[in-house]
Amino acid sequence: MSTIEEKVAAALANKDLGNEAFKEGKLVDALRLYHVAVLGLAGLDNQMAGLPMMSQMHPQEGAATETQKNEINEQLSVIYANMAACHLKKKTFERAIDVCNKALKYNAKNTKATFRRGQAKLALGDLTGAETDFESLGEGVPGVKAELQKLKLRSKEAEEKQRKTMGGFLSRGRILTEEDQKEEEAAEASASAAATASQTKSTPKSKPTLASKVNNQNKKPKPVVKEEGGGWKGTAPSSNDTPTATITEILDDDEDS
Repeated sequence: MSTIEEKVAAALANKDLGNEAFKEGKLVDALRLYHVAVLGLAGLDNQMAGLPMMSQMHPQEGAATETQKNEINEQLSVIYANMAACHLKKKTFERAIDVCNKALKYNAKNTKATFRRGQAKLALGDLTGAETDFESLGEGVPGVKAELQKLKLRSKEAEEKQRKTMGGFLSRGRILTEEDQKEEEAAEASASAAATASQTKSTPKSKPTLASKVNNQNKKPKPVVKEEGGGWKGTAPSSNDTPTATITEILDDDEDS
C-alpha cells in the first residue's frame, strides 16, 4: 500500500523524464512519459472524488489533504501544458488545443496552456480564437506581443486575398491554412502558364486551292503589242474578257515551279 506522497512522487518522476525527452527532441517518448504521469495523478484525483472502484485498484493510506489536492491538480495542469508543447512541435494542432483545454480545466490560470492554445489556433487559421487567448494574457506575458504581430499580419494577408479572389468566402476570423494557400497559388500559376502557351501558338497557313490558282492565273494581264509605226496593235484586256487559262495549264505551272 502506497501513500499519496509516494504516488505523487512516482508521477512527477515520469514528468521529469518526459521533460528530458522533450529537450532532446524525442517527442513521442516525451508524450508517452507525460501520459504515464497523468494516469498516476488522475488515479489519485479519482480517489479524491470518492470513486470506490479506483480506490480498490489503487489503495492508499489516509485521505488526501486540501494541500495535496491542490498540488495534484496543479501538476496535472502543468503536464497537460507540456503535452501541448509536444503537439505544437509535431504540428498536431487540434491535439494541442485539446490538451490545453484539459490543462485549463485543472488550473484556469495556467498561462502556458492559454498561450499554447492561442498558438495552435493561430496555426489553424482561427484568428478570432487566437486573439482572444493572447489578449486575455496581455502583452506583458513573454511572447504574446510577437504572436499578436503575427496575427495582424495574417489578418492583413487574409483581407488582401479576399479582395483579389472576390468570389471566395472567408468567414470572420477564419483564413485558409498555409497548405490551402500553396495549392491555390500552384493552380493559378498552372492556369497562367497554359494561357501563355495557347497565345504563342501560330495559326497554320491554309494551302492554296485549285480554284484560287485558276483565278490568279486568269488575272494576269494580256500582253499589248506595239506596232513599228508607233501605233498600237490589239486592245488592252477588259473586265468582260473570258479567262483563257485552263486547269491543265495551272497544273503545268505547278510542276515547273
